[in-house]
Amino acid sequence: MFFKMFTVFFLFVFATSLNAGTLENKGQEWLDIQKDPPVINVSGTWDSDFGIMHLQQAEGSRDVSGSEGKYDLKGVVSGKMLYLLFGTGHGTVDYCAVLSADSENLLNGNYHYRNTRLKFGAGLCQEKGYSMYMRKK
Repeated sequence: MFFKMFTVFFLFVFATSLNAGTLENKGQEWLDIQKDPPVINVSGTWDSDFGIMHLQQAEGSRDVSGSEGKYDLKGVVSGKMLYLLFGTGHGTVDYCAVLSADSENLLNGNYHYRNTRLKFGAGLCQEKGYSMYMRKK
């Protein structure tokens, strides 16, 4: 009986620690939904709530990549909006961010924690967001 209870407890704890998606599957699906042509270019070094971020966006491209020291960044620009995923070295998504261009050097929006696998069908990231601000250096 103890072994069965321990096994169930272990599986529950293990399942809650798993990520809802990776950069290659649900993360890419989330980015692909954003279809508008880019109006802004976010290439450069940005000071953000997460620290210094380096973003690259080829001229005329929607695709954005970059780094923040602790995270690999992958995203797209859709219109005046930046949709950004914060991924670990293992390819799992930890955060999603949606930011709007207030000006050429300011982005303002929200970031969201990822969902766990226990939130079946709930999407990649949580609905509740936290303010995020980025200023180009």
